[in-house]
Amino acid sequence: MRRPLDFYETPLSFTRALLDRIETDVYGTVLEPCNGDGAISNELRINGFKVKTNDIDSSRESDYHYDATKKTLWKKKPSWTITNPPFSSAHKIIPLAHEWSRHGVACLLRLTYLEPCRNRADFLAQYPPAIIVLPRFSFTRNGGTDTVTCAWFIWNKEYMRRPKVNNLESQVTVVTREKLRKYESS
Repeated sequence: MRRPLDFYETPLSFTRALLDRIETDVYGTVLEPCNGDGAISNELRINGFKVKTNDIDSSRESDYHYDATKKTLWKKKPSWTITNPPFSSAHKIIPLAHEWSRHGVACLLRLTYLEPCRNRADFLAQYPPAIIVLPRFSFTRNGGTDTVTCAWFIWNKEYMRRPKVNNLESQVTVVTREKLRKYESS
């Protein structure tokens, strides 16, 4: 059974793994459109980023309480969007984030998001992401691991505008459990 509003908190080490890879690329205001308990936005602020937050759940502390699947939120035009969206709504949120974010988008998703399903195949074909693959993790905190690992999917518009220097359209980075332990202890 899924949690209400598909809420699963992001591990601190996952956000640190993302920042290790893209920190120098991110500037301007970052929007966290699915803020939840603030796991991502708090770490971004600690690292000096200007962050605006949103969560559809009005009981959660956020700057805004819009539905991230609708254009209203996105008219704020963030420089970057960094989030762990509800997987059930990701196919609606990511294209809006990509359209309205000026410089880039990073989303924590199940690796199965790469599957060319009807609701995302065209977007993924047009905008292949760079990916940071992470070890399996128990988002339910019941001691087991999820059946599918997750990854950060990154659409850096500045990089995408550059001429291709080879035939690779995206890049895959793998983060080991040992590396995550280092992020946890730092």
